[in-house]
Amino acid sequence: MITVATYNIHKAHSMAHGCRLNVLKEALNEINADIVFLQEVQDINVKRHNDSSGYEVSSQTSELQGKLYPYAAYGANAFYEHGHHGNAILSKYPIKTWQNINVSDHKLEQRGVLHAIVEHPKYGEIHVICTHFGLFKVSRVRQAKALVEHIRHSISDNMPLIIAGDFNDWNLHVHHILTGELALEDAIEAMQQQNRKKGIVKKVPLGRTFPSFIPWFKLDRLYLRGFQIAEAHVKSGPKWHVRSDHIPIQATLKIKKLT
Repeated sequence: MITVATYNIHKAHSMAHGCRLNVLKEALNEINADIVFLQEVQDINVKRHNDSSGYEVSSQTSELQGKLYPYAAYGANAFYEHGHHGNAILSKYPIKTWQNINVSDHKLEQRGVLHAIVEHPKYGEIHVICTHFGLFKVSRVRQAKALVEHIRHSISDNMPLIIAGDFNDWNLHVHHILTGELALEDAIEAMQQQNRKKGIVKKVPLGRTFPSFIPWFKLDRLYLRGFQIAEAHVKSGPKWHVRSDHIPIQATLKIKKLT
């Protein structure tokens, strides 16, 4: 089994409490997934001070790795005078290679696709992609099509693939592109279908992740190819309402042979 999670951490920043890296580290320890996909990681910010621990933070990615995740890849997308932010992948398994692909659609939003290859000790290579799409529909559609083309040219159809992140896709345009053109499964939707077949309806998770204090929109997604989904859910409870403006999704997967 492999456990994965995706989480938009809002730069580990709270308007009320400042930088709260320790709180986010506690959250990641609680999730304890084998591979974590993070969005809005503000890796460098020379103005940042970690209010929860009282010391200056040099690299947010390194701090979030802690002792739990010996391997990490970070792709900076948005650059400014005092630092930059982007996407990160944390892994308990070795990351063989990674690349950050610029899919920015206009100057107002800098967006990237972080593609890594994780070497699992039993299953071999797993392609993992972390992304955060734009706020405008036209941009999201173009970014989705760019992602589709990248996958078609870079990843064989028989390779296991996980795409996770914040897609800002409340109108499902990206969802239809990815599931239709790449034959991907949405982990939460697949879990819902499994539960319906078992007659479990009331306990089916809705997959709403934003805003965290009253989750209403399905902005965050876990897309899969080559996996059986043993379990998938959105985290719940009061503590998840204050850790970020998004709630993470977690799934337990079993790899299957693709033909």
